[in-house]
Formats: sequence, C-alpha cells, structure tokens
Amino acid sequence: MRSMGDYEVLSHVEMPECSIRIIGMRQTESVAPHFHNESTQIYTVLEHEVEAKVGERTFHLLPYETVRIEKGVVHSVRAVTESALVLSLSIPPLDREDHHVVE
Repeated sequence: MRSMGDYEVLSHVEMPECSIRIIGMRQTESVAPHFHNESTQIYTVLEHEVEAKVGERTFHLLPYETVRIEKGVVHSVRAVTESALVLSLSIPPLDREDHHVVE
C-alpha cells in the first residue's frame, strides 16, 4: 500500500453516521492524492492555511473555511506556510479499506 502522505491523526472518533478526524500537518507536509468509494468528506481548516486539491480545482483555505469532497473524487491537502490543523468529517464513517492512493 502506498503512503497516504506525511501527517498525523491527532484525534479519531467514529459514530454510526460519520467519523471525525483532526489532522495535523507541519509546513510542507500533506495528505497524498487519494479517493474514497464509500465516503463523502468535508475538510474544515482549524488553524493556519492549507491548499486542498479536489478534482481539477485548487482551494486555498483559511481557518473556518470548508470544502466538500464527493465520493470517488481525487483529493489531497497540504499545509502552506506553517503547521496546520484540519477537521476531516467522513459520511458514512471512513473504512480502513476505502483509501485509494493515486499517482
């Protein structure tokens, strides 16, 4: 299995309807391009700035800004200028086997 990138899962909570993660990334660290077949994801920036690539679009997100990623859409996220915190909400809960890394 290819690496999902350089980041740290600081918190992971799973409920029947969703899973919530807090992801920490140092400057230049990232979550590698990947997709999920079963879960829609929502990223909300908690601290600093990130660049989120969703399909063909690139978003520069500041604290409290959010982007939605539909099932099957390739996406990635990286810290821009300094360490960043991102909340990742997955609906339904993200399954361990539903991480598909792409080149």
